[in-house]
Amino acid sequence: MMHSSQIKAALQDAIPIMTAYFPIGMTFGILSINNGIAWWITILISVCIYAGGAQFMLVGLAISNSSPVTTIVTVILVNLRHVLYGTTLGPAFQKWSERNKWLVAFGLTDEVFAVTSCRRQENPLTPLYQFIFTFACYGTWVAGTVAGVGIGKTVPASISQVLGFALPALFLALLFLGERSAAHVISAICGALMAIITTLLHWGSFGIIAGALSGATIGMLMKVILAKHRYSSYFS
Repeated sequence: MMHSSQIKAALQDAIPIMTAYFPIGMTFGILSINNGIAWWITILISVCIYAGGAQFMLVGLAISNSSPVTTIVTVILVNLRHVLYGTTLGPAFQKWSERNKWLVAFGLTDEVFAVTSCRRQENPLTPLYQFIFTFACYGTWVAGTVAGVGIGKTVPASISQVLGFALPALFLALLFLGERSAAHVISAICGALMAIITTLLHWGSFGIIAGALSGATIGMLMKVILAKHRYSSYFS
């Protein structure tokens, strides 16, 4: 009974992400094929890298004939935020085996991190829940890529680019479905503003890291300040 409830919870949490991942993965497949990248390389990128925006950037760097060193460094910098994700969720997986930790780490995308962060505050994370949740999202992304490769050049590039809006739409949905306390709202606003400012300054992927760090720091400070205010009001 416990296993069935975990499976149900994992699939319920995965469905919104899967709904967005399929068209985004399909968009990646279409754009990659339209830019002359072989179908098997396109699928291999999704299977092995599984990094959303970094995959689109990888295709752009490949067709612009960037050097391998530049390509590798750029993709690593874009995904540098995952170090923060791992540090944040590390304590929740502390008692897991090393094999299970590595498997979960592979599937830790932005959206998976957001949902997992919320879930761990409610109940301890179990391998069964996390594996089903994580790899349902992963499988959908790969399936979307395969579908995009399949229809390939039959889809105009203008239409495939519109499908890319599914990713920011998913982020907004996760934000609005999360906790809406004053600290969380201020954290989201400050993080977004910092990301926008750094993007306008052309700081590249550093904007994602700066937005995450500033938003989390300001949100934590606000939480501490509000807690102290409530404490002093209670005893005044």
